[in-house]
Amino acid sequence: MLDVVALSFAIGFLRGGRIKELPKFAALWSLIVSIGLQVMSQFVPQWSGLLVSMSYLFVLYFFFSNRQHEDMRVFMIGWLLNALVIWANMGKMPVDLEQAQRLSYPVDALVNGTDFKHIALTADTNLPFLADSIYKPLIIPRVISIGDLFIMLGAFLLVQRLMSKPVSLIRLREGKNYAVKHSK
Repeated sequence: MLDVVALSFAIGFLRGGRIKELPKFAALWSLIVSIGLQVMSQFVPQWSGLLVSMSYLFVLYFFFSNRQHEDMRVFMIGWLLNALVIWANMGKMPVDLEQAQRLSYPVDALVNGTDFKHIALTADTNLPFLADSIYKPLIIPRVISIGDLFIMLGAFLLVQRLMSKPVSLIRLREGKNYAVKHSK
């Protein structure tokens, strides 16, 4: 995700944007709780599925509390898609082993079930179409999910807003008619 954020900042600077002030987010505490739960899940492996699942609830609450911003709504869609597949698979994100082997990612923990946050995608996986199964080779290669694509788009939109150069998907959809309707 760091590569997406860095690229978003580079695009923002190329568009003439500058960071003037950081936005005020509602329920910021819920992100802190979520991070704490994610960290705890690494140290308490028998509870990792439950802790990761709970952390997703806190992040969803954060996004919902800030839903007035388009970028937060896009983030929320991606996070919810990831949460659904994680919740449907006992608190772990399924990963396509074939795609993971294209990376330098050690798949042993996926195969034997000892990874605190991921499991191998199998025929028994619930909601497999939402799992990490898309190989992303550029910048930092990794295997991502459909939800991750929305999260990356949300990150791009948030950075553009931070840099006072917001991009609106709604305006893109409405095209030239938007300017005519709203210029009066």
